[in-house]
Amino acid sequence: MTTAFGWIASIISLVYKLPQIYLLYRNKKHESISLVSICIQTVSYLFYIVHGIYINDDPIFYMGIGNMIQSCCLICMYFVYRKASQSVSESELTTVGT
Repeated sequence: MTTAFGWIASIISLVYKLPQIYLLYRNKKHESISLVSICIQTVSYLFYIVHGIYINDDPIFYMGIGNMIQSCCLICMYFVYRKASQSVSESELTTVGT
């Protein structure tokens, strides 16, 4: 029965970041994300993965992997949209200056 609780918690933790990923993708604005927070979460998921391996707990292991992948996606999206935002800002500056 305790394994069932672990799997339920893992599924819920895999779902809670999906709205943030969707909003970031839809709005393409990196300002709504705290990069420091996401990086800290990513490191914590790495420790969850190691812990899950060490105690042989599949729910913790897979939750760590899934959430780490989601966090890495958010980090990549942050930098992609930040670069796109900077490109737009630079083009606006050159347009205003001419």
